[in-house]
Amino acid sequence: MSSQTLSAVAIHVVDQYSSAGKHLTKAYRTGVERLVGGANARYASFLQNRSIPLVNEQVKSDLINAQQVLAGFLLKGVHAGSDRAALAIDSVSTRATSGIQALASTATRVETAFDSTALDTVRTLNMPAATLAAQLADKIAQGAKAVETRIGSVSEEAAETAVVVAKPARRAVRKA
Repeated sequence: MSSQTLSAVAIHVVDQYSSAGKHLTKAYRTGVERLVGGANARYASFLQNRSIPLVNEQVKSDLINAQQVLAGFLLKGVHAGSDRAALAIDSVSTRATSGIQALASTATRVETAFDSTALDTVRTLNMPAATLAAQLADKIAQGAKAVETRIGSVSEEAAETAVVVAKPARRAVRKA
């Protein structure tokens, strides 16, 4: 990476952070979908397995449908938000990359116009920091991808089979 230019390293860093943002957005979306799906399943199971006074099967069915409609609204909002976040990440990444490229071309024109090699010193001094920033961005992107993979790898079957066991109720006894 030491033979690269500062602009190439900067563009690589922008790309890595863009990738990390997209991975985290997908992980968030998947996590919310799993959470809502699990809540729907537990709510339906709770209503179906309980005998509630004055609540017949039609009322239970209506309550389950209402829960699913509310969950659908929540998921629709999360999907819209995550789609807008991905668009914002793309927009910021594109603007940053074009800004870096414009700055690099301006620096090249100035360097050739004045026949100056002063920018070589700047490159030499800043390349170790740029390389470190690129390595850090690589690690962050790898971590974000690992988070997305971990959240997405748990199957829905495992999420649905998770059973929460309720503790028996205790009576509160007050001493007089």
